[in-house]
Amino acid sequence: MSDASSRNDARHSSPGLKLITVVVLTILMIAPLFAINLALSGREQRATEAAGDVASGWGSAQTVAGLALFVPYDIERQSVVDGKTLVSNEHQQAVLLPSTLSVAAKVDTATRWRGIFEVPVYGSALTMKADFGPAALTGVFPDGAQIHWNEAYAGLLISDPRGLANNVSLRIDDHSTLFEPGIWTSGRLIPGIHAPLGLSAPPTTLHLETHVGLRGSRELSLAPLGQQTTVHLQSPWRDPSFFGSFLPVDRKVGSSGFDARWDVPYLARGFGQSFTTATDAVPLLTSSLLGVRFYQPVGFYQLVERSLKYAILFVGLSLLVFFVTELVVARRLHVMQYTLIAAAQVLFYLLLLSFAEHIGFGCSYLAAACATVLLTAAYAVSAFASRARAGVLAVLLGMLYGLLYVILNQEDYALLIGAGLLFAALAATMYATRRMDWYRMIPAAPA
Repeated sequence: MSDASSRNDARHSSPGLKLITVVVLTILMIAPLFAINLALSGREQRATEAAGDVASGWGSAQTVAGLALFVPYDIERQSVVDGKTLVSNEHQQAVLLPSTLSVAAKVDTATRWRGIFEVPVYGSALTMKADFGPAALTGVFPDGAQIHWNEAYAGLLISDPRGLANNVSLRIDDHSTLFEPGIWTSGRLIPGIHAPLGLSAPPTTLHLETHVGLRGSRELSLAPLGQQTTVHLQSPWRDPSFFGSFLPVDRKVGSSGFDARWDVPYLARGFGQSFTTATDAVPLLTSSLLGVRFYQPVGFYQLVERSLKYAILFVGLSLLVFFVTELVVARRLHVMQYTLIAAAQVLFYLLLLSFAEHIGFGCSYLAAACATVLLTAAYAVSAFASRARAGVLAVLLGMLYGLLYVILNQEDYALLIGAGLLFAALAATMYATRRMDWYRMIPAAPA
């Protein structure tokens, strides 16, 4: 062999140069991982569209605000135009909120499928009781207003009335009436239902009660409109996610479902008890909400997305295992062999995504990890000409995928575990190469 050929072989066999090659190859794996991430985004979009299809026929995420009184009145307004005083009659609606509001709901959950996509839905039975005292029924109307109590009605804002399971009646003191679709305020229709109160004179107190069957999907939100609001929600759903401006003051979550209670005082709500116009009131009625999401803790798209965040780290660690093994056993690997090993680790994430849509995340992770480890170990048998070494590599790769699974299921400790894993990998590499002469040539593999 000529001196030039020997120098070239030494240059390409240098451990330092080989390490740089491994680092560059790891960085290049970002491109296929990005493509897998795009595929994940596309599948998530399909799942969102499937949820929308189910919601269009069953009911979307529901927001309920009520019961509130809408009381029409007329008021004369004077204005000066060209030195002349003009008098006009202005028609408005006052909105009165209850002194106390009580909401109790039993929420039964189910699952609907659109193709391979799973969508959690619910059917709720809401009991709402609202009491209006003297202070809630007076004091908001402008001086000189002509109040039309005979046209007053109770309104219940519902974000998606398609989810109403049946006709709804309203109990008003000692008589009942049926709700009608929509709520008209300031010339526009608001989603919800309304019921005329049938008043002939200004009431001193008013008690309203209704029972609403409401279907929806993913989440249920309620507006605490009472001067004192109490809410009690029960459901067999075992993994609720409470959200909104107010969290439960008392909750029990277990294998049989959840039981949660809220107590919301007037001062914590952030707006008043009465409004002179519906235009001012309606945007505020749903500005402070409390509610529950029917959270899916095994949402595999989120878990696959989280696993992709660690992909470069684990591809790099897998290649590092082979690199250190190459140094220790003095068995040369070609850069193409490293490329195939990296490709196998990248393919793991595509297998994980495709399996998870059919058999769930846990089983798909096990299947994808086993397939990847076995493929890589089988290739290592040929690369290192040793079944024992391939077995050790298989164990190390299996431990890496086991640690990744732990990280995915321990979100609060993910950073700590990941940092510890990197430190351990660096320490092991430093120990294994502590006597390595980084200038020497790796001995050629025997023929």
